[in-house]
Amino acid sequence: MSKQPIFEQEISMLKKIIVAGLFLWFVATAPVTAAAVSVLVIETGQPTAFPGNQYSALWENGLLEVFFDSGHIVTNAPLLRLDENPAEGFPNEAERDFDSAREGGMEYFVIGIVDTAEYTVYLRLFSTKSQKMIREQIYRGKKSVSMKDEYENIKKAAGVMSDHLNG
Repeated sequence: MSKQPIFEQEISMLKKIIVAGLFLWFVATAPVTAAAVSVLVIETGQPTAFPGNQYSALWENGLLEVFFDSGHIVTNAPLLRLDENPAEGFPNEAERDFDSAREGGMEYFVIGIVDTAEYTVYLRLFSTKSQKMIREQIYRGKKSVSMKDEYENIKKAAGVMSDHLNG
């Protein structure tokens, strides 16, 4: 047996180890831009005795999917149902969920107020350092589009909010 092939195999293996090490070093030192986001969907426009609205669930799923797919760490609070649309800014009814998100290490708190009577959604972004609103976005849905098309529109609207976190 010739020693030449064994030596070449060792060099080849050494090259692979160096390349793998450089790759791992690059991945480990790359800046991480993930934000920790908590999402709360508030449904209004229906009596609280109403069994629930599929539109609110569509918004909750769309928000969670878009933020997660954008690389953010996402959590959500249980759906909150109110008879009336909360006032502008930070709704008092969201205080407990906001405090829970802050204590859980979330950096941002997103409230989606789904007004099922008007088919309008108010997306509000807050920093957990204060209850001051960073951004608000209003989405007016269309009853005439299919659920699939509406879900795509929801994901686009959520993407605008997510892009704001990426800065």
